[in-house]
Amino acid sequence: MSMVRDECAGIKRLLKIKIKTQAKNFIWFYIVAALMLLWSLAAFITGVTQNNNPVKLYNVTDYSFAFFIGMIVGFIVVMLMYRSINARLSVFPQTNTGRFASTLLIEYILATAVSLTALVMYLLYYAVVLVFSVFTENLYFALKTGIGFIAAGFFVHLAYSFLIIAVVELVGVILRKFTYYAAVAFTAAVALAVINLMTFIEHAPDVLAFLIKEPSLGLFFLKAAGLWVLITAASLVVNYYTVYHKSRSQATKKSTVAICILIAVAIMFLLPLGLLMTATNDGSYETIETVQERVEGFYSGAEEIRVDVSHLPNGSRIDVKGENIFLAATGMATVFSTNDLSAYVSGLELLERLHGGTIVIRFLPPFYFVNGVEMMRYANPRVEAYMDGDSLVINYAIDDAQVVLAPIWGLARQFDLFRDKELLPDHSFSYSSGGSKSANISIWVE
Repeated sequence: MSMVRDECAGIKRLLKIKIKTQAKNFIWFYIVAALMLLWSLAAFITGVTQNNNPVKLYNVTDYSFAFFIGMIVGFIVVMLMYRSINARLSVFPQTNTGRFASTLLIEYILATAVSLTALVMYLLYYAVVLVFSVFTENLYFALKTGIGFIAAGFFVHLAYSFLIIAVVELVGVILRKFTYYAAVAFTAAVALAVINLMTFIEHAPDVLAFLIKEPSLGLFFLKAAGLWVLITAASLVVNYYTVYHKSRSQATKKSTVAICILIAVAIMFLLPLGLLMTATNDGSYETIETVQERVEGFYSGAEEIRVDVSHLPNGSRIDVKGENIFLAATGMATVFSTNDLSAYVSGLELLERLHGGTIVIRFLPPFYFVNGVEMMRYANPRVEAYMDGDSLVINYAIDDAQVVLAPIWGLARQFDLFRDKELLPDHSFSYSSGGSKSANISIWVE
């Protein structure tokens, strides 16, 4: 018991020292986070106070996903600098286990701080928008939220962060235990992954499907906890039997670097050359659902307005006028504009010589998807049509709409509990858009 208490006291002492020495890095992180939030808020406030666009989108980065990617890079850097970081603290009493355990603990503290920071940034942004919505008409949140989703998403983000720490540190202890052999093996593995990047990207999710595709939130936490315990235990065992003071000659180090370079070159250049000579192409390609396919489904129906013109004799000419419409020339193909907020009217040639007693106005409202969110529905597009003497009046109108797309916890999109609830956009860190902001009106005569 005495040895255990001494080890725990040593770990606690090293942890305090490392927190003090890493305080500057924490401060820089919070400065960067504050600048990101201020940039987003400045763009929103400027847009609201100087609104000159009937339909405007404020698309905010998912802070949690951005920080998650940054954490992975940061933990890898810390892992590679493990020896040098601990060498600077060698004046303090420590053991292999104490050094490693204190490193894990400070990384877990950092991961928790990062998750909390992402949550606070989201809540602050949400609060500011909520305040502005009291004084600003037609300001909408594109995504729903709730305490349950926010709490569950926070722990999902934390679980993935802890697993990333465990995996990175396991790789680190293997590299430190089997330095040269591990370096050669990892070099070969990375080189193979690079030259088969698309295959690696395609099949990697299948290998991890038991975790990253687990639809049940409860089972996910059980699997994540079990996997974290196994990886961490393996890391502690390997680290315990690693001798860090073993000397290594410069010649051996240079030889290892040379071997790694040769392996990488051979795999990345010579292997593809050999495969190219025997490669065959079966011509099969995977079909991926796109925004355009969803758009086609959206256009399967149209609103109809019927205008009685039975009082006009056949052969009459009817002019078309109205507000916010663009009259397409006879024979001109229907045009959809990404930016134009007007309605394009086609079929005018049928009104040059009237044959029929009813004019049918078919109205296809505009559609514009941003990360899976249909923006134009917030603008309430509408059309009215009536006869004014021998002229057909078509008025198209939309409301001003300012739409806020502020996502959080993109890593939680895998769970059935959150699907089809309008809690998350299509993408966490990328941007996709498609469709048209212009409406289409076609004229038919019966």
